Amino acid sequence: MRSEGRLDSLALTLHLAAIAFALAPPVYFGAVVARSAFRVLPTRDLAGALQSPILSQTCLLAEVSFAVLFATSWWLTRRDAPRMTRALLTRLPVLGFFAALVIRQLLIPPIDRIRQEAPGLIDSLPASDPSRVLLDRYHRLSTGFFALEIAAALLMLISTSSLLSARRAALPAPEKPKEVVKVLDL
Repeated sequence: MRSEGRLDSLALTLHLAAIAFALAPPVYFGAVVARSAFRVLPTRDLAGALQSPILSQTCLLAEVSFAVLFATSWWLTRRDAPRMTRALLTRLPVLGFFAALVIRQLLIPPIDRIRQEAPGLIDSLPASDPSRVLLDRYHRLSTGFFALEIAAALLMLISTSSLLSARRAALPAPEKPKEVVKVLDL
């Protein structure tokens, strides 16, 4: 029984670390890196070229994190977990994993290819240009999947806290210390 308790502690530690790695880098990328790149660099093409490899690595980190979350969620909910919590904790990592995979494998390569093949800078093309229209569509899709990835990580955090609070509530109350009678008051 002791080794199972140690495995639970290890699984919970890995689980919480994976939530941090699934949530923090995408939020930081969206809130700081993307905004800063578009504000500092002179063209959107340069900002996009800078962000593409960073976003790819962020998605790869999220994929690994969600894979760890799936394994640890399965372990942590294997017994006495509420059915809804188990369902969320084992399905949300799959959703987050595939959202990150779609961005990295299916959306970033065409965006990079459109930027390379565009006649001149994307910024200088008219809004009705097919390259610019297609780039905008891919960008909206990647933003949507990125939001889905962040939402899956946030829901993992909420579901994990729900699981932990349910376990804490199920623990027996600690015994009150026995009162010691004073014989001499020194």
